[in-house]
Amino acid sequence: MLRKDEGRKGRVKKRIAIFGVTAALYAVLMSVAWVVGTHQAERKTEAMLDYAVSDMRLTLDGVIDTLLEHLASMVVRRFGKPAAYPMAEVAAIAKAFDVDEVNIVDRTGRIVASNDPDSMDVDMNVKDETRPFADLTNGVTQVVSQPFRRNAYGSSRRKYLGVPFPGGNGYVQVGFEESRIDRMLSSQLSFLFDAEVGDTLCYICVDIKTGAIISKQLDDDMAQTLDGIGFNVAKINWTDAPLLVGQEVAAAKTIRISLPGRRVYGRSFVVGGYRFIMIEPEDEFFGTRNIIAATMAVLLALVLGGFAFLLMRISGDAERIRAFYAAEEEAREKDMEIAKAIQSSALPVPMGANPHFRLSASMTPARDVGGDFYDFFMLDQTHLAFMVADVSGKGVTAALYMMNAKTLLKNAVLALRDPAAAFSQVNAELCRRNTASMFLTAWSGVLDLETGVVTFVNAGHNSPVKVKCRKAGSTQPSKYVTEKSGPVLAFLDDVKYKSHTLSLDPGDTLFLYTDGVTEAFDGAGELFGEERLVKAIDAVSEPNPKSFCNVVRMAVAAHAEGVPQADDITVLAVEYVSRPQRFVCSFPPTQEGIATASGWLDEVVTGAYEPLTATLHIVLDEICSNIVKHSGASGFLIDIELLSDPAGVSLTFIDDGVPYDPLRHEDPDTSIPMEERAIGGLGIMMVKKMADSMSYERVQNRNSLKVVKTLPGDTCS
Repeated sequence: MLRKDEGRKGRVKKRIAIFGVTAALYAVLMSVAWVVGTHQAERKTEAMLDYAVSDMRLTLDGVIDTLLEHLASMVVRRFGKPAAYPMAEVAAIAKAFDVDEVNIVDRTGRIVASNDPDSMDVDMNVKDETRPFADLTNGVTQVVSQPFRRNAYGSSRRKYLGVPFPGGNGYVQVGFEESRIDRMLSSQLSFLFDAEVGDTLCYICVDIKTGAIISKQLDDDMAQTLDGIGFNVAKINWTDAPLLVGQEVAAAKTIRISLPGRRVYGRSFVVGGYRFIMIEPEDEFFGTRNIIAATMAVLLALVLGGFAFLLMRISGDAERIRAFYAAEEEAREKDMEIAKAIQSSALPVPMGANPHFRLSASMTPARDVGGDFYDFFMLDQTHLAFMVADVSGKGVTAALYMMNAKTLLKNAVLALRDPAAAFSQVNAELCRRNTASMFLTAWSGVLDLETGVVTFVNAGHNSPVKVKCRKAGSTQPSKYVTEKSGPVLAFLDDVKYKSHTLSLDPGDTLFLYTDGVTEAFDGAGELFGEERLVKAIDAVSEPNPKSFCNVVRMAVAAHAEGVPQADDITVLAVEYVSRPQRFVCSFPPTQEGIATASGWLDEVVTGAYEPLTATLHIVLDEICSNIVKHSGASGFLIDIELLSDPAGVSLTFIDDGVPYDPLRHEDPDTSIPMEERAIGGLGIMMVKKMADSMSYERVQNRNSLKVVKTLPGDTCS
């Protein structure tokens, strides 16, 4: 009973929530509809007022042009033809016709008579502003009118209009000062505009000085002032903007005016001594808004009410569906996190710097983790092994399979030192235990640092790109390594893979990748492809493995921008830098062997490296003495390498004695008396202080201690 009550309360709460949300949505939508409707009505009102302003401008332009054309035609009839009439006669005509300038121009464009002495003998064809009047001499053009502009010989603004003599034999140009607009318009404005404020747009013209309405009266009893027709002039904040005839309309702010029984929107502009008011009744556009809003209110109430009832019916199913998918998604996310952790843990740690090769690699996992991996490791002092592979499938299964395959491949390459033999062995092992029917593509190579030869094998993987050295100005394009591939691993048992070789010169680079690079899609479904890959590699300005990897990743990301990454993107680049200057010799574990090794050191380390011999003798004596006295080795081997970048000498001591890492040995405390300190450790401590770098590893049951000492100033001739 208690559970039923709780369930009933829960359903009531859901219904209240649904109706509350519906009501809120209704209010929001109605508010949006009202705001949008108001905005549209305001836009239409503004557009109508814009039209009214433009119409007024055209009307005023037409009035002024008509009057000037009439005056100019009267001048043409008065003179009849162009000639050098006396200036006094021309001035009398200008005064009689109430214009500021009259110019008589012959067919060649020269002013032969004028009331302005500065205009005499002026060539009208010279200046840009007067050249258009030359069209009046073609016998076709009847009028040329220009807007108000600065007079060429004064500071006043004038409007010029020209009318031709009969047959285009010259023309008359009249000029009209802007200040005369008031006098010219006073006799015309009362016939142009209505003063009645009706249901649609209207114009009102008011004399600014007197406040009188001079618009055409439709009713003899109509009031003669703005106050008389309902305008509260004292409370109106006029935002006049001057409207210069013939120029663009100057922006003015729209004002809202309350008249008896109605509201209107208006704009006011000043021309001369007159204020022109454009009036738009509010009801014309805002009434439509009110009707649309009322209609939408009814429709939204019906639609949202039905939607609320529908939500209540499906809310129960929605709860169950959300819970199911949430559990599925949580499980999937956990799987992806596990897969990513497995995949990341499988990647090798970066190698220490090596003067003979440079290597860079990275993997960018997709959201649905795949099975890409790469690996690199030294087989010995002169052989570097590296590989890239791609396991079929995604998720935890692919990650676990990848871990197993990577371990098998690395162990096989280390043991057999032959990529083809290693692939054959691993393929047989994977086929025997392939219960998940998975497979992988892989490419593996071993670089001989002494020769630059890469021995490699390909199991169905993408062909790598060979990049020639560009440091010496080489412009050779990068090329794919196209040797025939073997089948993918774990697909066919009893397959014998074959090795191939390629040669790298110092400065050459081998670029490996997985299909997540070439099969990346853009928004149009186009693959990144092999051609774009080569172009991206060749576009690298500073060739080195890290730059190649970074540029390719950025090129793929730019190509696939906006498209989710569908597969892991793995790249590996290895550059063959230089052949080592190496000298290797073995010695017996005796004092005589140490003496022989010391003499051999003098023979090898000569020339520019000779300043290091004293230090190297101390290092050799201390390390070899420890091997002879404490390791129980059957002998020891010294590998000397002359380094160039940075310049110096590398000594590697190799013995088959008991495992011992001197770098982990705690240095003696020299601050306490000698008789109280433990015996030993001073020699190793001295070597540590004298060396620039030291490293230790246990390889194939042998101790390998490497000591590097560089030349002062890091130079070597």
